[in-house]
Amino acid sequence: MKTLQFTTHIENNAQLHLTLPSEYANQDVELVVIIQPRKETMERQNWLAFINQSYGCLADDPLVPAVSLI
Repeated sequence: MKTLQFTTHIENNAQLHLTLPSEYANQDVELVVIIQPRKETMERQNWLAFINQSYGCLADDPLVPAVSLI
């Protein structure tokens, strides 16, 4: 058994396109697929969730610079 590790993108239609090395051509193999979200993706999703939750919290109290540069 040989382990191959790939980083890839699953399309909106939930299809995964996988190209294997040519050494596996023309033979029957058994594949095991383990799906693990990428860490960067989870961090980005958490950041976007934070922005969505906090968006508009200062709408009634807009930010004003503490020191004027003029």
